[in-house]
Amino acid sequence: MTIPNVSATPTVWTDTELETEAQKALEEFVERRLAEPGGKYLAHVNARRKAMMRLFKILAGVDPLNPDPAAVRAVLLDDELFDALRYVTGPPVSEDDLGVLVTRNVKGLNKTDIKEKDEIPVDVLKLVCKLADPFRFPWVADRREPTGRELRTALAATMTMHAAQSLQTERRGHGKIVEQRLETRLTELGFVKVTGGQKKKSKKGEAAPAYPAKGRITQPTHHPTYPNFYGECVVYGRKVDLFIALATGRMIALEAKDSSSGLNSTKRLLNDTAAKAKHYAAEAGKNIISVALLSGVFKLSDLKAAQATGLYLVWAHDMDSFVEWIKAQTA
Repeated sequence: MTIPNVSATPTVWTDTELETEAQKALEEFVERRLAEPGGKYLAHVNARRKAMMRLFKILAGVDPLNPDPAAVRAVLLDDELFDALRYVTGPPVSEDDLGVLVTRNVKGLNKTDIKEKDEIPVDVLKLVCKLADPFRFPWVADRREPTGRELRTALAATMTMHAAQSLQTERRGHGKIVEQRLETRLTELGFVKVTGGQKKKSKKGEAAPAYPAKGRITQPTHHPTYPNFYGECVVYGRKVDLFIALATGRMIALEAKDSSSGLNSTKRLLNDTAAKAKHYAAEAGKNIISVALLSGVFKLSDLKAAQATGLYLVWAHDMDSFVEWIKAQTA
């Protein structure tokens, strides 16, 4: 039984409220992006610059036709240096692609082979030299020493290119940052995050079933028990970011969604999360409350359509209200 006057579900927004909250989320997104040039982007540029300079120093005396495996191995086992090396190619090559190109095997590169097989680091460097960008690194194909001007030009071009890409990656991870903020708030309320190998915190006198194998929840006995929650797991065949047990015995299946455009909101909200809400309703009825934790840019029409499916919308800029709702749910 819940506290009187406390809803058993999160807020269901009116159209006017949705429009207001969506605009707040958009404004927060704009402020976040406008702060990047002198903040996050500059930090990424400085980090990439340091990594490229380290790479140049290590490889300065290495013969690309007959490289020292130990010297190249040191680069491949250092995450920052390996990233910098991949950006020597034109265009930059991903770690997965590089692994397939070098080994001609779907398994690609692994640290054990890099450490134990001298031919692996040698082959990696030779391939990178073969694919080196002729505009940024003209001396590689010419098999000569670079001039000071060429080094400076290559450094400036590569560090900004790499910084732009790493910032894009960080942007895509903003939803994860929001999710982690909620995890912190849950912990402050006394919730416990349970992962593989751990046991749930049980209620008095009740046995706590083990965390489901591989995080796959296929029946109610796999659910977390209050006050526990799971991180990323698969609930009845669909992935969620957090699966939270309430004191009422109901579950919250939550996904954090950050969108950078109206078009993106359709994919992230309607084609993904809202579809899962329908799926959970079919699998578990009203026992699972589907929630989208939103930040960024969303079309009003998508928000209305998603809410109509039974998906509850929570805003990252108003997380306090959602946490207070969770706190108010009592058995």
